[in-house]
Parts: sequence; structure tokens; C-alpha cells
Amino acid sequence: MDHISDHVVRALWYIDLCAKQGQPLPFESIDRFAQQEPPRGTQRLSIISGLSRMFEESGPRVGRPDPVADYLLAVQWITKDDQNLVRLTKVGGAVLAASGIASSQIDAQDPEVADVALDPQDPLVYVQLTRRLQKAGQGLLVDAYFKAQSIGWLIESTNLRRVLISSRHRSSEQDRQQIAVALATVPNGSDLEVRHTGDRALHDRCVVGATGEVQLLGSSVNGVGKHLTAVITPSDDIAAVYRTKYEGLWQKATVVAPQPVTA
Repeated sequence: MDHISDHVVRALWYIDLCAKQGQPLPFESIDRFAQQEPPRGTQRLSIISGLSRMFEESGPRVGRPDPVADYLLAVQWITKDDQNLVRLTKVGGAVLAASGIASSQIDAQDPEVADVALDPQDPLVYVQLTRRLQKAGQGLLVDAYFKAQSIGWLIESTNLRRVLISSRHRSSEQDRQQIAVALATVPNGSDLEVRHTGDRALHDRCVVGATGEVQLLGSSVNGVGKHLTAVITPSDDIAAVYRTKYEGLWQKATVVAPQPVTA
């Protein structure tokens, strides 16, 4: 963006990335990142460009970029909680979106194709997953091992409004108790409905979109960022089978009721 320094936009992108991966950035870490010049990749230099580089490096040094943390807070592009952790405000998110950096970073790695690999070594892996889930609108996430810690991210970053989990695995009772508390305490938790089923037929992970499209997930949401996995769009006939199967299980499943914490 012409009116905002590149390192300011880069700081906004990094703050947003960390928050969406469940690791909000401490306020004091913002300038440490923003003022550090990223390392250059390998380059092949011609004789002319090599001489040009020599003259550049022998010329006057440009100082480090100015600090940005206090500025971002002053213009209300970020907000800081009582633990000194930061997130973008709606205005900050709008500025980042207008800059185009987020979409250009994702588009370089996640073009409009049916399938995408989610590599744990990719720093944008959760951004890519979020983008895929956003395409489902107010759809259904089927994830047997879905955990309470993913509820905030799901509500804040996607429009999914239903989650179907399993009650058959060893930690399912504890998971449901934690989910019930999260639904009652996480902001806008009432927007999400979670149901559980003991049906053996629930063994896949997928997203059924609001308009019926299906995406298959190679692992539980909890495993993204830990293991190599993928999001795959099946053919229409296979998608229809998944859609019918899991919408049927949803109708018969039991609601996980929000459980407020009492003193």
C-alpha cells in the first residue's frame, strides 16, 4: 500500500497469523519482528549486478525501520488484553485485507484448485485451512476428535455453525465436558451447535458446505500443523454419499448443551 510502510503491513500480517493459529503475539514481540529484515534467498548475480551490489553495500547505510507497536495500538489497528497479547481489531483486519498481502501469500501457495496439501512446515498452514473452511459457509464440520480449544478459532475465523463429534473414543466424555464449558464461555459460543454420536459410521473427517459441497479432511482439525495432511474435494457422486450419510447422523445425534461455569 502506498500510504503504509511495508514493515507495518508485514507486522499486521504476522499478528493476524499468530492469533489465528491460537498463539497470540506478545505486545513486546511486535517490534522485534517488524524491525528485523527478513533474510534474503539465494540469488545468482551477473558481473554487472555483482558490481552494482558492491556499490550499494559501500554506500550510506539506511537505518532500521521505525517501531510500529505503539503506532498500531494508537490508531486502534490492534488490541491488547490483560496478558499483553495482541490481536487485530476489525479496522486492522480491514487494513490488512486492503493491502493484499494476506491474499497474495495464500494465492502463491493455495491457487484455486480442488485439492490442497497442508504441510506442518508451512507457516500459513492454518490460514490455508481457514480459507478452505470459509468456502463452506454455515456448513457442518464432521470431526470425531474435535477439541474445545478449536471452538474460538472456528467461530471467529469461519462461518461454520455445526460440528458433529464422536462419543466412542476414550476421551470423549472429557472432551464433551470441555466443549460444553467452551460453548458457554467463548464469545459468540451460542452461534455454534455441537452434537455427538456413538454411531460407528462416524469415522471420516469432512466439511459439508451450506450449499451441499463436500471437502474431505485428511486429519482432525487438531492434527493440522502437526502432521502432513490434505483437503480434497471429491467427485459429485462421492460427495452426495458423504452428504447424505453425515446429515443423517446429525439429525439423530445428541446436542452438547452449553455448561456455564458456576462459582
